[in-house]
Amino acid sequence: MTDQQVRELLKSSPQTAHRLIFDEYYNYVYTIVFNRLRSFASREDIEECISDVFSDIFIKYNSEGEYNGDIKGFVAFIAKRRAVDTLRRLTSRGVNAVSIDDNEALQLSSAERVDELAEKAETGHAILDAVRSLGEPDSTIIMQKYYYGRNSADIADIVGMKPAAVRKRLSRAAEKLKKILTDMGEGR
Repeated sequence: MTDQQVRELLKSSPQTAHRLIFDEYYNYVYTIVFNRLRSFASREDIEECISDVFSDIFIKYNSEGEYNGDIKGFVAFIAKRRAVDTLRRLTSRGVNAVSIDDNEALQLSSAERVDELAEKAETGHAILDAVRSLGEPDSTIIMQKYYYGRNSADIADIVGMKPAAVRKRLSRAAEKLKKILTDMGEGR
């Protein structure tokens, strides 16, 4: 997808654009961050840095075009900067280097591990499809709450409802989602 297509999608559906950017560039960001932090950071620090990278991307990359250029370059720039900032923060706290042998993120995957990862990815896609099947505004409310970690007041501003209505819809949507996922599990 080109930079212009992503910007157009950001205008019409920011959540879809963000999901597309995440899916498209997660492995790229992970590689950049991991290569910078592998000797100094724990697995949790690396995952936190990756989350911060995508947060920065979603905040700074917009449809108005403040950044002119390829989105991949923008993603790489943010990932490198955030990884360096994390490295500085960790080294300033006196964090010792992590041995390659001790870091479970560096272990080579066996065939069983690849199967587990594939199953987790498949499960993640099934959950996302189940959330989408809820329809609007329930799917947006669920995504904003559990994916973006927003509170009811922030979600209310996004979907144009009162916070109390958002909480009620969230509760009902979670029950619907639970039923959908339970039915999916029984069908396997």
